Amino acid sequence: MADERKRKLSKKIKAVGLLLVFTVVLVFVSRDAFLYSDTVAKVTFVRNTFSHEEEGPNEETEKYYQQEIRAIILNGTQKGKEIVLSNMYSTSGINDERYRKGEQLFIAVDNREESGVIEGKKRDIYLAVLIGVFSFLLLFLNEWQGGIILLSLILNMAIFLAALWSYGRGNNLIMLANILMLIFSVLTLLFAGGFHKKTLAAIIATVLTTLLCYGIYEIVLHTSARLPYEMMDYVVNPADLSDLFLTGVLMGSLGAVMDVSISIAAGVSEIVKQTPDVKLKALIQSVREMGYDIMGTMINVLFFTYISGAIPMMVVKIKNGYTLYHLIHFQIVFEIIRFLMGAVGIVLAIPVSGACAVLLLHTAGIKKWRRAK
Repeated sequence: MADERKRKLSKKIKAVGLLLVFTVVLVFVSRDAFLYSDTVAKVTFVRNTFSHEEEGPNEETEKYYQQEIRAIILNGTQKGKEIVLSNMYSTSGINDERYRKGEQLFIAVDNREESGVIEGKKRDIYLAVLIGVFSFLLLFLNEWQGGIILLSLILNMAIFLAALWSYGRGNNLIMLANILMLIFSVLTLLFAGGFHKKTLAAIIATVLTTLLCYGIYEIVLHTSARLPYEMMDYVVNPADLSDLFLTGVLMGSLGAVMDVSISIAAGVSEIVKQTPDVKLKALIQSVREMGYDIMGTMINVLFFTYISGAIPMMVVKIKNGYTLYHLIHFQIVFEIIRFLMGAVGIVLAIPVSGACAVLLLHTAGIKKWRRAK
Protein backbone atom coordinates (compact mmCIF):
# COMPACT_ATOMS: atom_id res chain seq x y z
CA MET A 1 0.00 0.00 0.00
CA ALA A 2 2.83 2.38 0.87
CA ASP A 3 4.52 1.76 -2.49
CA GLU A 4 1.22 2.36 -4.30
CA ARG A 5 0.73 5.68 -2.48
CA LYS A 6 4.27 6.72 -3.34
CA ARG A 7 3.71 5.84 -6.98
CA LYS A 8 0.47 7.87 -7.13
CA LEU A 9 2.11 10.82 -5.37
CA SER A 10 5.06 10.69 -7.78
CA LYS A 11 2.67 10.68 -10.74
CA LYS A 12 0.78 13.70 -9.37
CA ILE A 13 4.04 15.61 -8.84
CA LYS A 14 5.08 14.84 -12.42
CA ALA A 15 1.70 16.00 -13.72
CA VAL A 16 1.95 19.29 -11.79
CA GLY A 17 5.52 19.79 -13.04
CA LEU A 18 4.51 19.19 -16.65
CA LEU A 19 1.54 21.58 -16.31
CA LEU A 20 3.81 24.28 -14.89
CA VAL A 21 6.27 23.88 -17.77
CA PHE A 22 3.36 23.95 -20.23
CA THR A 23 1.99 27.15 -18.66
CA VAL A 24 5.38 28.90 -18.70
CA VAL A 25 5.88 28.01 -22.37
CA LEU A 26 2.42 29.33 -23.31
CA VAL A 27 2.99 32.60 -21.44
CA PHE A 28 6.37 33.03 -23.16
CA VAL A 29 4.98 32.31 -26.65
CA SER A 30 2.12 34.77 -26.12
CA ARG A 31 4.73 37.47 -25.39
CA ASP A 32 7.48 36.54 -27.86
CA ALA A 33 6.87 39.33 -30.40
CA PHE A 34 10.38 40.67 -29.66
CA LEU A 35 11.83 37.56 -31.34
CA TYR A 36 10.34 38.46 -34.75
CA SER A 37 11.90 40.81 -37.30
CA ASP A 38 8.45 41.42 -38.84
CA THR A 39 6.14 43.89 -37.12
CA VAL A 40 3.64 42.23 -34.76
CA ALA A 41 0.48 43.97 -33.54
CA LYS A 42 -2.27 42.94 -31.11
CA VAL A 43 -5.87 43.65 -32.10
CA THR A 44 -7.63 45.88 -29.54
CA PHE A 45 -10.80 46.85 -31.44
CA VAL A 46 -12.81 45.40 -34.35
CA ARG A 47 -15.90 46.74 -36.14
CA ASN A 48 -17.55 44.54 -38.79
CA THR A 49 -19.86 46.03 -41.44
CA PHE A 50 -21.61 44.32 -44.33
CA SER A 51 -20.01 45.19 -47.70
CA HIS A 52 -21.64 43.31 -50.59
CA GLU A 53 -22.69 39.96 -52.06
CA GLU A 54 -21.19 38.05 -54.98
CA GLU A 55 -22.73 35.24 -57.00
CA GLY A 56 -20.72 32.07 -57.61
CA PRO A 57 -20.67 29.65 -60.56
CA ASN A 58 -23.35 27.46 -58.97
CA GLU A 59 -25.70 30.42 -58.48
CA GLU A 60 -24.84 30.59 -54.82
CA THR A 61 -24.29 33.95 -53.17
CA GLU A 62 -21.52 34.79 -50.74
CA LYS A 63 -21.53 37.72 -48.34
CA TYR A 64 -18.49 39.95 -47.80
CA TYR A 65 -17.78 42.07 -44.73
CA GLN A 66 -15.44 44.99 -44.12
CA GLN A 67 -13.45 45.13 -40.87
CA GLU A 68 -12.15 48.28 -39.22
CA ILE A 69 -9.33 47.19 -36.90
CA ARG A 70 -7.23 49.02 -34.35
CA ALA A 71 -4.12 47.36 -32.99
CA ILE A 72 -1.12 48.06 -30.74
CA ILE A 73 2.37 47.34 -32.13
CA LEU A 74 4.24 44.90 -29.87
CA ASN A 75 7.82 45.06 -31.19
CA GLY A 76 10.33 47.18 -33.06
CA THR A 77 11.02 50.89 -32.85
CA GLN A 78 7.28 51.70 -32.93
CA LYS A 79 6.36 49.45 -30.01
CA GLY A 80 3.27 50.72 -28.17
CA LYS A 81 1.98 52.75 -31.11
CA GLU A 82 -1.68 52.33 -32.16
CA ILE A 83 -2.22 51.44 -35.81
CA VAL A 84 -5.33 51.42 -38.02
CA LEU A 85 -5.94 48.38 -40.24
CA SER A 86 -8.67 47.28 -42.63
CA ASN A 87 -9.67 43.82 -43.84
CA MET A 88 -12.28 42.29 -46.12
CA TYR A 89 -13.50 38.77 -45.37
CA SER A 90 -16.13 36.41 -46.81
CA THR A 91 -18.43 33.93 -45.10
CA SER A 92 -16.55 30.98 -46.65
CA GLY A 93 -13.09 32.28 -45.75
CA ILE A 94 -11.46 30.44 -48.66
CA ASN A 95 -9.21 33.29 -49.81
CA ASP A 96 -9.45 35.58 -46.79
CA GLU A 97 -9.71 35.53 -43.01
CA ARG A 98 -11.73 37.17 -40.26
CA TYR A 99 -9.75 38.72 -37.41
CA ARG A 100 -10.91 39.12 -33.80
CA LYS A 101 -10.03 41.17 -30.75
CA GLY A 102 -7.04 39.80 -28.84
CA GLU A 103 -5.38 38.11 -31.83
CA GLN A 104 -1.85 38.98 -32.91
CA LEU A 105 -1.12 39.87 -36.54
CA PHE A 106 1.90 40.37 -38.76
CA ILE A 107 1.61 43.78 -40.43
CA ALA A 108 3.45 46.11 -42.76
CA VAL A 109 3.35 49.67 -41.38
CA ASP A 110 2.86 52.84 -43.42
CA ASN A 111 4.48 55.51 -41.22
CA ARG A 112 3.06 58.44 -43.21
CA GLU A 113 -0.57 57.39 -42.83
CA GLU A 114 -0.25 55.73 -39.41
CA SER A 115 -1.92 52.69 -40.93
CA GLY A 116 -0.81 49.29 -42.10
CA VAL A 117 -1.49 46.22 -44.19
CA ILE A 118 -2.21 42.83 -42.62
CA GLU A 119 0.19 40.13 -43.83
CA GLY A 120 -1.17 37.24 -41.78
CA LYS A 121 -2.08 35.95 -38.33
CA LYS A 122 0.58 35.06 -35.77
CA ARG A 123 -0.23 31.42 -35.00
CA ASP A 124 2.64 30.22 -32.84
CA ILE A 125 0.43 30.23 -29.73
CA TYR A 126 -1.94 27.69 -31.32
CA LEU A 127 1.00 25.54 -32.36
CA ALA A 128 2.40 25.72 -28.83
CA VAL A 129 -0.95 24.59 -27.39
CA LEU A 130 -1.14 21.58 -29.71
CA ILE A 131 2.47 20.58 -29.09
CA GLY A 132 2.03 21.10 -25.35
CA VAL A 133 -1.11 18.96 -25.09
CA PHE A 134 0.49 16.22 -27.18
CA SER A 135 3.71 16.25 -25.13
CA PHE A 136 1.84 16.34 -21.80
CA LEU A 137 -0.34 13.35 -22.67
CA LEU A 138 2.61 11.42 -24.08
CA LEU A 139 4.83 12.01 -21.05
CA PHE A 140 2.10 11.70 -18.40
CA LEU A 141 0.55 8.50 -19.73
CA ASN A 142 3.74 6.75 -20.90
CA GLU A 143 6.39 8.32 -18.65
CA TRP A 144 9.93 7.49 -19.84
CA GLN A 145 8.67 5.54 -22.86
CA GLY A 146 6.77 8.66 -23.89
CA GLY A 147 9.98 10.66 -23.57
CA ILE A 148 11.76 8.22 -25.88
CA ILE A 149 8.96 8.49 -28.44
CA LEU A 150 9.07 12.30 -28.23
CA LEU A 151 12.85 12.28 -28.68
CA SER A 152 12.58 10.04 -31.76
CA LEU A 153 9.95 12.37 -33.23
CA ILE A 154 12.16 15.42 -32.68
CA LEU A 155 15.14 13.66 -34.28
CA ASN A 156 13.06 12.59 -37.27
CA MET A 157 11.78 16.14 -37.75
CA ALA A 158 15.31 17.55 -37.56
CA ILE A 159 16.54 15.02 -40.12
CA PHE A 160 13.59 15.80 -42.39
CA LEU A 161 14.31 19.55 -42.23
CA ALA A 162 17.99 18.86 -42.99
CA ALA A 163 16.91 16.83 -46.04
CA LEU A 164 14.71 19.72 -47.23
CA TRP A 165 17.67 22.08 -46.87
CA SER A 166 19.83 19.63 -48.82
CA TYR A 167 17.20 19.39 -51.59
CA GLY A 168 17.10 23.19 -51.76
CA ARG A 169 20.84 23.15 -52.44
CA GLY A 170 20.32 20.94 -55.50
CA ASN A 171 20.70 17.35 -54.26
CA ASN A 172 18.74 14.55 -55.94
CA LEU A 173 15.27 14.13 -54.45
CA ILE A 174 14.97 10.34 -54.92
CA MET A 175 18.40 9.77 -53.39
CA LEU A 176 17.42 11.88 -50.38
CA ALA A 177 14.11 10.02 -50.09
CA ASN A 178 15.88 6.64 -49.99
CA ILE A 179 18.31 7.86 -47.33
CA LEU A 180 15.46 9.31 -45.29
CA MET A 181 13.43 6.10 -45.44
CA LEU A 182 16.41 4.06 -44.19
CA ILE A 183 17.18 6.52 -41.38
CA PHE A 184 13.52 6.86 -40.34
CA SER A 185 13.07 3.10 -40.29
CA VAL A 186 16.14 2.44 -38.15
CA LEU A 187 15.67 5.35 -35.74
CA THR A 188 11.91 5.00 -35.24
CA LEU A 189 11.96 1.24 -34.74
CA LEU A 190 15.01 1.31 -32.47
CA PHE A 191 13.38 3.92 -30.25
CA ALA A 192 10.07 2.04 -30.28
CA GLY A 193 11.37 -1.51 -29.80
CA GLY A 194 14.84 -1.12 -28.35
CA PHE A 195 17.91 -3.18 -29.26
CA HIS A 196 16.22 -6.55 -29.73
CA LYS A 197 15.89 -9.18 -32.41
CA LYS A 198 12.27 -8.16 -32.94
CA THR A 199 13.49 -4.64 -33.81
CA LEU A 200 16.02 -6.04 -36.29
CA ALA A 201 13.28 -8.16 -37.86
CA ALA A 202 11.01 -5.10 -38.15
CA ILE A 203 13.78 -2.98 -39.72
CA ILE A 204 14.64 -5.65 -42.30
CA ALA A 205 10.94 -6.19 -43.10
CA THR A 206 10.30 -2.44 -43.44
CA VAL A 207 13.21 -1.91 -45.83
CA LEU A 208 12.35 -4.98 -47.95
CA THR A 209 8.65 -4.11 -48.14
CA THR A 210 9.33 -0.47 -49.06
CA LEU A 211 11.69 -1.61 -51.83
CA LEU A 212 8.99 -3.97 -53.12
CA CYS A 213 6.48 -1.10 -53.11
CA TYR A 214 8.95 1.07 -55.01
CA GLY A 215 9.45 -1.67 -57.61
CA ILE A 216 5.70 -2.18 -58.06
CA TYR A 217 5.18 1.58 -58.43
CA GLU A 218 7.88 1.85 -61.11
CA ILE A 219 6.48 -1.11 -63.06
CA VAL A 220 2.93 0.27 -63.02
CA LEU A 221 4.13 3.80 -63.80
CA HIS A 222 6.06 2.76 -66.90
CA THR A 223 3.25 0.56 -68.26
CA SER A 224 0.41 3.09 -67.93
CA ALA A 225 -0.50 6.59 -69.08
CA ARG A 226 1.33 9.59 -67.66
CA LEU A 227 -0.23 11.10 -64.56
CA PRO A 228 -1.32 14.79 -64.75
CA TYR A 229 1.37 15.94 -62.29
CA GLU A 230 0.87 19.57 -63.30
CA MET A 231 -2.53 19.47 -61.53
CA MET A 232 -0.94 18.78 -58.14
CA ASP A 233 -1.01 21.62 -55.63
CA TYR A 234 2.73 22.23 -55.78
CA VAL A 235 4.75 25.12 -57.16
CA VAL A 236 8.12 23.66 -58.10
CA ASN A 237 10.20 22.91 -61.14
CA PRO A 238 8.02 20.82 -63.54
CA ALA A 239 10.90 18.35 -63.91
CA ASP A 240 10.57 17.48 -60.22
CA LEU A 241 6.84 16.75 -60.15
CA SER A 242 7.02 12.99 -60.76
CA ASP A 243 9.89 12.57 -58.27
CA LEU A 244 8.04 14.71 -55.73
CA PHE A 245 4.90 12.60 -56.01
CA LEU A 246 6.91 9.35 -55.80
CA THR A 247 8.64 10.62 -52.64
CA GLY A 248 5.28 11.42 -51.06
CA VAL A 249 3.92 7.99 -51.98
CA LEU A 250 6.92 6.16 -50.50
CA MET A 251 6.93 8.27 -47.32
CA GLY A 252 3.22 7.63 -46.86
CA SER A 253 3.71 3.90 -47.34
CA LEU A 254 6.67 3.84 -44.96
CA GLY A 255 4.61 4.82 -41.93
CA ALA A 256 2.03 2.08 -42.49
CA VAL A 257 4.72 -0.52 -43.28
CA MET A 258 6.68 0.30 -40.11
CA ASP A 259 3.55 0.00 -37.99
CA VAL A 260 2.68 -3.41 -39.40
CA SER A 261 6.27 -4.67 -39.23
CA ILE A 262 6.84 -3.81 -35.58
CA SER A 263 3.38 -5.14 -34.61
CA ILE A 264 4.02 -8.50 -36.27
CA ALA A 265 7.58 -8.74 -34.92
CA ALA A 266 6.46 -7.82 -31.39
CA GLY A 267 3.65 -10.38 -31.58
CA VAL A 268 5.98 -13.16 -32.70
CA SER A 269 8.50 -12.17 -30.02
CA GLU A 270 5.85 -12.36 -27.29
CA ILE A 271 4.55 -15.72 -28.50
CA VAL A 272 8.05 -17.22 -28.56
CA LYS A 273 8.81 -15.71 -25.15
CA GLN A 274 5.66 -17.08 -23.52
CA THR A 275 5.75 -20.43 -25.38
CA PRO A 276 9.38 -21.28 -26.21
CA ASP A 277 8.45 -24.71 -27.59
CA VAL A 278 5.76 -23.39 -29.93
CA LYS A 279 5.60 -25.32 -33.21
CA LEU A 280 6.58 -23.56 -36.41
CA LYS A 281 3.21 -24.28 -38.03
CA ALA A 282 1.32 -22.87 -35.05
CA LEU A 283 3.51 -19.75 -35.05
CA ILE A 284 2.88 -19.13 -38.74
CA GLN A 285 -0.86 -19.53 -38.15
CA SER A 286 -0.65 -16.97 -35.36
CA VAL A 287 1.12 -14.55 -37.72
CA ARG A 288 -1.72 -15.01 -40.22
CA GLU A 289 -4.33 -14.25 -37.57
CA MET A 290 -2.42 -11.14 -36.47
CA GLY A 291 -2.15 -10.12 -40.10
CA TYR A 292 -5.90 -10.43 -40.67
CA ASP A 293 -6.63 -8.21 -37.66
CA ILE A 294 -4.02 -5.60 -38.57
CA MET A 295 -4.85 -5.52 -42.28
CA GLY A 296 -8.53 -4.67 -41.89
CA THR A 297 -8.04 -1.74 -39.54
CA MET A 298 -4.85 -0.33 -41.07
CA ILE A 299 -6.17 -0.25 -44.63
CA ASN A 300 -9.32 1.55 -43.52
CA VAL A 301 -7.29 4.03 -41.44
CA LEU A 302 -5.14 4.70 -44.51
CA PHE A 303 -8.22 5.24 -46.67
CA PHE A 304 -9.80 7.73 -44.27
CA THR A 305 -6.48 9.55 -43.81
CA TYR A 306 -5.97 10.22 -47.51
CA ILE A 307 -9.63 10.98 -48.23
CA SER A 308 -9.89 13.42 -45.32
CA GLY A 309 -6.86 15.28 -46.67
CA ALA A 310 -8.51 15.65 -50.08
CA ILE A 311 -12.01 16.65 -48.87
CA PRO A 312 -11.41 20.43 -48.34
CA MET A 313 -10.03 21.00 -51.84
CA MET A 314 -12.70 18.75 -53.38
CA VAL A 315 -15.47 20.79 -51.72
CA VAL A 316 -13.92 24.06 -52.90
CA LYS A 317 -13.63 22.81 -56.48
CA ILE A 318 -17.18 21.44 -56.53
CA LYS A 319 -18.42 24.83 -55.32
CA ASN A 320 -16.52 26.43 -58.20
CA GLY A 321 -18.14 24.27 -60.89
CA TYR A 322 -15.74 21.33 -61.24
CA THR A 323 -17.38 18.14 -62.49
CA LEU A 324 -16.95 14.77 -60.81
CA TYR A 325 -15.01 13.53 -63.88
CA HIS A 326 -12.45 16.32 -63.57
CA LEU A 327 -12.10 15.77 -59.83
CA ILE A 328 -11.42 12.05 -60.25
CA HIS A 329 -9.14 12.47 -63.26
CA PHE A 330 -7.07 15.42 -62.04
CA GLN A 331 -7.13 15.28 -58.23
CA ILE A 332 -8.62 12.18 -56.64
CA VAL A 333 -6.39 10.01 -58.84
CA PHE A 334 -3.37 11.08 -56.73
CA GLU A 335 -5.11 10.19 -53.46
CA ILE A 336 -6.20 6.84 -54.92
CA ILE A 337 -2.62 6.01 -55.90
CA ARG A 338 -1.31 7.03 -52.47
CA PHE A 339 -3.95 4.88 -50.79
CA LEU A 340 -3.36 1.87 -53.07
CA MET A 341 0.41 1.97 -52.60
CA GLY A 342 -0.02 2.21 -48.83
CA ALA A 343 -2.52 -0.67 -48.90
CA VAL A 344 -0.14 -2.76 -51.01
CA GLY A 345 2.61 -1.99 -48.49
CA ILE A 346 0.42 -3.16 -45.60
CA VAL A 347 -0.53 -6.39 -47.36
CA LEU A 348 3.09 -7.13 -48.32
CA ALA A 349 4.44 -6.19 -44.88
CA ILE A 350 2.47 -8.97 -43.17
CA PRO A 351 4.16 -11.98 -44.84
CA VAL A 352 7.55 -10.22 -45.13
CA SER A 353 7.65 -9.18 -41.47
CA GLY A 354 6.22 -12.53 -40.41
CA ALA A 355 8.96 -14.40 -42.28
CA CYS A 356 11.71 -12.14 -40.91
CA ALA A 357 10.40 -12.42 -37.34
CA VAL A 358 10.02 -16.21 -37.49
CA LEU A 359 13.49 -16.71 -38.95
CA LEU A 360 15.15 -14.43 -36.40
CA LEU A 361 13.13 -15.27 -33.30
CA HIS A 362 12.07 -18.89 -33.62
CA THR A 363 15.10 -21.14 -33.13
CA ALA A 364 13.24 -24.26 -34.16
CA GLY A 365 12.09 -22.51 -37.29
CA ILE A 366 15.65 -21.56 -38.20
CA LYS A 367 16.88 -25.13 -37.69
CA LYS A 368 14.09 -26.58 -39.84
CA TRP A 369 14.79 -24.01 -42.56
CA ARG A 370 18.50 -24.94 -42.55
CA ARG A 371 17.72 -28.67 -42.67
CA ALA A 372 15.38 -28.09 -45.62
CA LYS A 373 18.24 -26.41 -47.43
